[in-house]
Order: sequence, then structure tokens, then C-alpha cells
Amino acid sequence: MKEGEKTARVLEVGPGLRLLGTINGLISERELVRISFEEFSPTAVALHISPEELEGLEAVMRKKVKKTPMSSYEMVYARKLSRFGEVQVPSPALVEAVELASDRGIPVEALDMDDERFSSQYTELISGLTMIRSSLRLKSINRRKFHQDTPEKFIMEWDRMVNGSRGFRALERMREEYMAGIIEKLSREHERLLCILQLERMKGIAGRL
Repeated sequence: MKEGEKTARVLEVGPGLRLLGTINGLISERELVRISFEEFSPTAVALHISPEELEGLEAVMRKKVKKTPMSSYEMVYARKLSRFGEVQVPSPALVEAVELASDRGIPVEALDMDDERFSSQYTELISGLTMIRSSLRLKSINRRKFHQDTPEKFIMEWDRMVNGSRGFRALERMREEYMAGIIEKLSREHERLLCILQLERMKGIAGRL
């Protein structure tokens, strides 16, 4: 990864808080996480997933769960992303963060809403018609040729297409606001907090801190 690309992925929010934007799935993202651990020396790590997803990730890593299920959108995403490098599930960036945190004996926190809260917000914001349109949109996305020349550009275009409806945009903004609130809370509890975020959500989260 070029130096300019690395810098665009990292945002320092004061001396004790670093945001790292990652791309889900790419094995090459592990290096970016390792570099941040070496440079920043965090005393805690926070991941862009829910508490339940964090438990599931740790179970997979302990080999208590053998297979991570993928949605139709995730399967199409993985296929489209693979032209930029090898893709793996669970997210290599998250796996690397958990492994490094374990090696250093520092806590790992979840940033996103728990399943109950997310389901409530989803039901409130996403109508039945929007869900039907989302299913139809997947067929269009599956046929679409993406011409972006970097994974960073690809993920932004993917996000624009997948979360293009008003309901899904509102849901993502709500997630950003929620995660920003958790980051603020955790940053008061830990001396040096490293947050592993989805690149496409990092700007929105940072703007709420």
C-alpha cells in the first residue's frame, strides 16, 4: 500500500484516539492493522461490529464455529472485490485486530448496535417495498461491471449502490451516530483507543466525534 493511501485510511482524533478505515474481506488489510498496532501502541481496540458479531468472530477464531454464513449481497461483494486481491471470511482486518489484541493482553470492544437495537431500527426505517427493491437491486449489481481502479474507490461505489435508498441511508447514518457515541465513551475509559472501522463509514463517524 502506498504511503498516501495509508494516510487516507488513518485519522488521529487527539493524542489517544486513532480511527483506521478498513475494507472488509481483503487479506491485504491485515498489514494495515499490524502497522497501526506498531505505530499507535493501543491500550484497547474497538471494532465496527455488534457485541453478538464479536462473540461470533471469537468463536470462529477458536474454531468452535466452523463456517461463517454469507448473505447473497456478501457473496456478490466478495466476488466483485476479489479482483483487488484474495478475499476471506471472516474479515481479515478484524481477525488480525483480535489476534494482536490477544497477544498484547488488551481488551477488544464492539462499537455497533446489538442485534435487538439494530432490528428495531431496521424495522422502523426499512419498509417492505424498500426490501423488495433491495432484492431487485442485487440482480442489477451482480450484472454490473465495476471499473474503479482501487479497492478504496470500489468500496465507496459499492456503498453508494447498496445503501442508495432513503431508508438504508438513514440506517447507516444512525449506525454512524451510535458508533461515534460508543467511541467517545470508550476513549474516556482507555488511554489509547484504536478503532477498526469500515472505510465507507469512517468519515461519517469522524464527523460526529
